[in-house]
Amino acid sequence: MSRYFSLLLASLVLCLIPSAWAQDTANIVGTVMDASGGVIPNAKVVVSNPDKGFTRELTSSSSGEYTAARIPIGNYVVRAEANGFRKLVRSGITLDVGQTLRVDLQLSVGALTQEVTVSGSVTKVETENATISDVVTSRQIENLNLNGLNFASLETLVAGAVEDNSNSVSQLGHTGAEPAISFNGNRMEYSNLEIDGGNDSDEGSGGNGGDVTPALESIAEFRISTSNYGADIGQHAGAVIEVATKGGTKDFHGGAYEFVRNDAMDANDWFINQTIAPPNGKAPMTPLKWNIFGYTLGGPFYIPGHYNTDKRKTFFFWSEEWARYRQGTVVSASVPSQRMRQGDFSECDPTSPN
Repeated sequence: MSRYFSLLLASLVLCLIPSAWAQDTANIVGTVMDASGGVIPNAKVVVSNPDKGFTRELTSSSSGEYTAARIPIGNYVVRAEANGFRKLVRSGITLDVGQTLRVDLQLSVGALTQEVTVSGSVTKVETENATISDVVTSRQIENLNLNGLNFASLETLVAGAVEDNSNSVSQLGHTGAEPAISFNGNRMEYSNLEIDGGNDSDEGSGGNGGDVTPALESIAEFRISTSNYGADIGQHAGAVIEVATKGGTKDFHGGAYEFVRNDAMDANDWFINQTIAPPNGKAPMTPLKWNIFGYTLGGPFYIPGHYNTDKRKTFFFWSEEWARYRQGTVVSASVPSQRMRQGDFSECDPTSPN
């Protein structure tokens, strides 16, 4: 019985692996020092994310430095301790996608049983590299109204971003909905799109759009780097868009949503009203019905009494979305009148070359 249970558990874990590897990452670096600024080697540093049950233990180098590389984004607590010093706890540390955040730790002399707690956000001044970038945060993603729920519309929040007028990012999953955006005058196809660390550029069309457009509700945040990024990204000479999707936590969370546009609530097209409206009247409404709906669900994966009972090891996040577009086009055309059909062309304009 136990062998069958182990096989079932292994199968479930393997099914989760394709989405588990994909969480985009960031870094925390810093120096452990005393009150005078002297470095403290061999100090124990623990970097943890309570929401996701993530913990990494480190030891400061001979120069007092530590590095927590490629860890998931989110809210962190950093603890440091060394013989002859009080234990230090730093909380309120938020790590964004693609970021390298410096968190220096200053220990005060005292007993190890004593603890100093420092709360509050760390100043997010980029000191570790020369990359020029901006982060579109989860607050912006949740609160800004987007026509069509395409996250690519948010790329225009970055300075120097210009959308190509011939393409529209309001619809999803069809030709013309690619994020055709130029950054700082570069060609649109020079941008590189990554989702959770994997390439998502449509190389078949020059890397202009994305092969996959993630649902807006599944995106945690994304970073747009426009210049001076590292050689580890490469591939294209334009901007780099790094999208990080949401992940599960110790608590279950989810939601359902629907985006609706239709001709009952929209105004008619201005140009149609000008060209085909009868005298002193209105043109017929252009048929329009958009429905984009979906749901998300995330939380811990556990089997009571057997696996992950403390809900700190394995998590899942599921997102599914559908889009229905029913949109008509009003065609303006001239047809022969009843007299013309009978061979009487007296209604024609005699001054017309036709």
